Amino acid sequence: MPKTQPWFETLADSAYALGAAACEAQRAARTAELARDAYSLDRLRPVDGYVRLDGRDASMPFRPHDAVLFTVGDVLSEQANKLRALYNQAATGYAYGTAWAILRVLDGDHPDAVALGRTQEGYYVIPGELCPVPPLMPALQGWNDYPKFVAAHARMAICEEAGLFAEYLDEQDPLSEQDAAAFHEALDTASGTADAAVEFGHLAQSALHFALLKPRAEHHR
Repeated sequence: MPKTQPWFETLADSAYALGAAACEAQRAARTAELARDAYSLDRLRPVDGYVRLDGRDASMPFRPHDAVLFTVGDVLSEQANKLRALYNQAATGYAYGTAWAILRVLDGDHPDAVALGRTQEGYYVIPGELCPVPPLMPALQGWNDYPKFVAAHARMAICEEAGLFAEYLDEQDPLSEQDAAAFHEALDTASGTADAAVEFGHLAQSALHFALLKPRAEHHR
Protein backbone atom coordinates (compact mmCIF):
# COMPACT_ATOMS: atom_id res chain seq x y z
CA MET A 1 0.00 0.00 0.00
CA PRO A 2 1.52 3.37 -0.99
CA LYS A 3 2.53 5.64 1.84
CA THR A 4 0.33 8.71 2.30
CA GLN A 5 2.16 11.97 1.61
CA PRO A 6 2.32 14.49 4.47
CA TRP A 7 0.12 17.56 4.18
CA PHE A 8 2.96 19.94 3.29
CA GLU A 9 3.92 17.87 0.25
CA THR A 10 0.39 17.73 -1.16
CA LEU A 11 -0.01 21.45 -0.43
CA ALA A 12 3.15 22.20 -2.40
CA ASP A 13 1.88 19.97 -5.23
CA SER A 14 -1.42 21.88 -5.20
CA ALA A 15 0.34 25.23 -5.66
CA TYR A 16 2.56 23.70 -8.34
CA ALA A 17 -0.52 22.50 -10.26
CA LEU A 18 -1.96 26.03 -10.19
CA GLY A 19 1.31 27.36 -11.53
CA ALA A 20 1.48 24.76 -14.30
CA ALA A 21 -2.07 25.64 -15.33
CA ALA A 22 -1.27 29.36 -15.42
CA CYS A 23 1.88 28.85 -17.50
CA GLU A 24 0.07 26.60 -19.98
CA ALA A 25 -2.74 29.13 -20.35
CA GLN A 26 -0.17 31.91 -20.77
CA ARG A 27 1.55 30.08 -23.63
CA ALA A 28 -1.75 29.31 -25.33
CA ALA A 29 -3.02 32.89 -25.01
CA ARG A 30 0.19 34.37 -26.42
CA THR A 31 0.23 31.93 -29.33
CA ALA A 32 -3.41 32.73 -30.16
CA GLU A 33 -2.81 36.47 -29.95
CA LEU A 34 0.22 36.23 -32.24
CA ALA A 35 -1.83 34.26 -34.76
CA ARG A 36 -4.68 36.80 -34.58
CA ASP A 37 -2.37 39.78 -34.96
CA ALA A 38 -0.46 38.18 -37.83
CA TYR A 39 -3.67 37.54 -39.73
CA SER A 40 -4.21 41.06 -41.03
CA LEU A 41 -6.71 41.55 -43.83
CA ASP A 42 -4.77 44.66 -44.83
CA ARG A 43 -1.85 42.55 -46.00
CA LEU A 44 -4.01 39.96 -47.77
CA ARG A 45 -5.20 40.38 -51.32
CA PRO A 46 -8.74 39.06 -51.77
CA VAL A 47 -9.43 37.22 -54.99
CA ASP A 48 -12.32 38.82 -56.86
CA GLY A 49 -13.67 35.59 -58.37
CA TYR A 50 -17.17 34.53 -57.39
CA VAL A 51 -19.42 31.49 -57.67
CA ARG A 52 -23.13 31.08 -58.19
CA LEU A 53 -24.94 29.49 -55.28
CA ASP A 54 -28.15 27.56 -55.76
CA GLY A 55 -31.15 29.52 -54.55
CA ARG A 56 -29.22 32.76 -54.21
CA ASP A 57 -30.04 35.96 -56.08
CA ALA A 58 -27.73 36.25 -59.09
CA SER A 59 -27.17 39.93 -58.22
CA MET A 60 -25.50 38.84 -54.97
CA PRO A 61 -22.56 36.63 -56.03
CA PHE A 62 -20.75 34.60 -53.39
CA ARG A 63 -17.04 35.31 -53.09
CA PRO A 64 -15.44 32.23 -51.47
CA HIS A 65 -12.10 33.82 -50.74
CA ASP A 66 -13.71 36.77 -48.94
CA ALA A 67 -15.91 34.42 -46.94
CA VAL A 68 -12.96 32.34 -45.76
CA LEU A 69 -10.83 35.38 -44.95
CA PHE A 70 -13.46 36.91 -42.70
CA THR A 71 -14.35 33.58 -41.09
CA VAL A 72 -10.74 32.80 -40.27
CA GLY A 73 -10.29 36.29 -38.83
CA ASP A 74 -13.38 35.91 -36.64
CA VAL A 75 -12.30 32.48 -35.40
CA LEU A 76 -8.78 33.65 -34.56
CA SER A 77 -10.15 36.68 -32.72
CA GLU A 78 -12.66 34.60 -30.76
CA GLN A 79 -10.01 32.04 -29.89
CA ALA A 80 -7.60 34.74 -28.69
CA ASN A 81 -10.31 36.30 -26.50
CA LYS A 82 -11.28 32.95 -24.96
CA LEU A 83 -7.71 31.97 -24.22
CA ARG A 84 -6.95 35.40 -22.77
CA ALA A 85 -9.92 34.98 -20.42
CA LEU A 86 -8.67 31.49 -19.49
CA TYR A 87 -5.21 32.90 -18.83
CA ASN A 88 -6.60 35.64 -16.61
CA GLN A 89 -8.49 33.09 -14.54
CA ALA A 90 -5.60 30.64 -14.27
CA ALA A 91 -3.18 33.41 -13.29
CA THR A 92 -5.61 34.71 -10.68
CA GLY A 93 -6.01 31.25 -9.18
CA TYR A 94 -2.25 30.78 -9.05
CA ALA A 95 -1.48 34.09 -7.35
CA TYR A 96 -4.33 34.09 -4.86
CA GLY A 97 -4.33 30.37 -4.20
CA THR A 98 -0.65 30.25 -3.39
CA ALA A 99 -0.93 33.37 -1.22
CA TRP A 100 -3.79 31.70 0.67
CA ALA A 101 -1.60 28.65 1.28
CA ILE A 102 1.24 30.79 2.65
CA LEU A 103 -1.08 32.60 5.04
CA ARG A 104 -2.50 29.31 6.33
CA VAL A 105 0.97 27.87 6.94
CA LEU A 106 2.17 31.04 8.68
CA ASP A 107 -0.93 30.87 10.90
CA GLY A 108 0.06 27.36 11.96
CA ASP A 109 -2.61 25.52 9.95
CA HIS A 110 -2.00 22.30 8.04
CA PRO A 111 -4.01 22.45 4.79
CA ASP A 112 -3.35 19.54 2.46
CA ALA A 113 -4.34 21.55 -0.63
CA VAL A 114 -5.13 25.06 -1.77
CA ALA A 115 -8.79 25.94 -1.18
CA LEU A 116 -10.52 28.25 -3.65
CA GLY A 117 -14.11 28.69 -4.71
CA ARG A 118 -14.97 28.24 -8.39
CA THR A 119 -18.13 29.20 -10.23
CA GLN A 120 -19.86 27.09 -12.90
CA GLU A 121 -18.48 29.54 -15.47
CA GLY A 122 -14.93 28.73 -14.37
CA TYR A 123 -14.19 31.89 -12.37
CA TYR A 124 -12.22 31.54 -9.16
CA VAL A 125 -13.85 32.94 -6.03
CA ILE A 126 -11.12 34.65 -4.01
CA PRO A 127 -11.28 34.54 -0.20
CA GLY A 128 -12.24 37.93 1.20
CA GLU A 129 -9.09 38.14 3.30
CA LEU A 130 -7.01 38.30 0.11
CA CYS A 131 -8.92 41.08 -1.66
CA PRO A 132 -8.17 43.28 -3.46
CA VAL A 133 -4.66 41.79 -3.50
CA PRO A 134 -2.95 39.32 -1.18
CA PRO A 135 -1.50 41.09 1.87
CA LEU A 136 2.19 41.48 2.50
CA MET A 137 3.68 38.86 4.81
CA PRO A 138 6.37 40.25 7.16
CA ALA A 139 6.97 36.74 8.54
CA LEU A 140 8.80 36.00 5.28
CA GLN A 141 11.39 38.73 5.73
CA GLY A 142 14.07 36.13 6.42
CA TRP A 143 13.62 34.79 2.90
CA ASN A 144 16.20 36.07 0.38
CA ASP A 145 13.67 36.94 -2.32
CA TYR A 146 11.32 38.84 -0.03
CA PRO A 147 12.15 42.23 -1.67
CA LYS A 148 11.26 40.75 -5.08
CA PHE A 149 8.07 39.37 -3.58
CA VAL A 150 7.13 42.83 -2.29
CA ALA A 151 7.86 44.40 -5.69
CA ALA A 152 5.76 41.77 -7.49
CA HIS A 153 2.96 42.37 -4.99
CA ALA A 154 3.07 46.09 -5.80
CA ARG A 155 2.96 45.49 -9.57
CA MET A 156 -0.02 43.21 -9.22
CA ALA A 157 -1.81 45.77 -7.05
CA ILE A 158 -1.21 48.55 -9.59
CA CYS A 159 -2.61 46.43 -12.44
CA GLU A 160 -5.69 45.36 -10.48
CA GLU A 161 -6.40 48.90 -9.29
CA ALA A 162 -6.12 50.11 -12.90
CA GLY A 163 -8.67 47.49 -13.91
CA LEU A 164 -11.11 48.65 -11.25
CA PHE A 165 -10.59 52.27 -12.30
CA ALA A 166 -11.21 51.38 -15.95
CA GLU A 167 -14.45 49.62 -14.96
CA TYR A 168 -15.54 52.71 -13.04
CA LEU A 169 -14.82 55.04 -15.97
CA ASP A 170 -16.55 52.69 -18.38
CA GLU A 171 -19.78 53.19 -16.43
CA GLN A 172 -19.59 56.99 -16.75
CA ASP A 173 -21.42 58.56 -19.67
CA PRO A 174 -20.38 60.70 -21.35
CA LEU A 175 -16.62 60.71 -20.76
CA SER A 176 -14.66 63.93 -21.00
CA GLU A 177 -11.61 63.94 -23.25
CA GLN A 178 -9.41 63.79 -20.17
CA ASP A 179 -11.36 60.86 -18.71
CA ALA A 180 -11.27 59.04 -22.04
CA ALA A 181 -7.47 59.32 -22.05
CA ALA A 182 -7.37 58.07 -18.45
CA PHE A 183 -9.66 55.18 -19.39
CA HIS A 184 -7.37 53.98 -22.17
CA GLU A 185 -4.30 54.39 -19.97
CA ALA A 186 -5.97 52.35 -17.22
CA LEU A 187 -6.96 49.65 -19.73
CA ASP A 188 -3.38 49.45 -20.95
CA THR A 189 -2.07 49.03 -17.39
CA ALA A 190 -4.80 46.53 -16.49
CA SER A 191 -3.88 44.39 -19.52
CA GLY A 192 -0.75 43.36 -17.60
CA THR A 193 -2.72 41.91 -14.68
CA ALA A 194 -2.36 38.26 -15.73
CA ASP A 195 1.39 38.55 -16.30
CA ALA A 196 1.79 40.34 -12.96
CA ALA A 197 -0.25 37.63 -11.25
CA VAL A 198 1.93 34.89 -12.72
CA GLU A 199 5.10 36.71 -11.65
CA PHE A 200 3.67 37.08 -8.15
CA GLY A 201 2.57 33.43 -8.21
CA HIS A 202 6.08 32.20 -9.07
CA LEU A 203 7.55 34.12 -6.15
CA ALA A 204 4.69 33.08 -3.88
CA GLN A 205 5.40 29.46 -4.72
CA SER A 206 9.01 29.92 -3.62
CA ALA A 207 7.77 31.74 -0.53
CA LEU A 208 5.52 28.79 0.26
CA HIS A 209 8.52 26.45 0.16
CA PHE A 210 10.29 28.80 2.56
CA ALA A 211 7.26 28.85 4.88
CA LEU A 212 7.14 25.05 4.80
CA LEU A 213 10.77 24.63 5.93
CA LYS A 214 9.78 24.60 9.59
CA PRO A 215 6.87 22.14 9.27
CA ARG A 216 9.06 19.84 7.17
CA ALA A 217 11.88 19.95 9.73
CA GLU A 218 9.46 19.23 12.60
CA HIS A 219 7.97 16.32 10.67
CA HIS A 220 11.35 14.68 10.10
CA ARG A 221 12.58 14.97 13.65
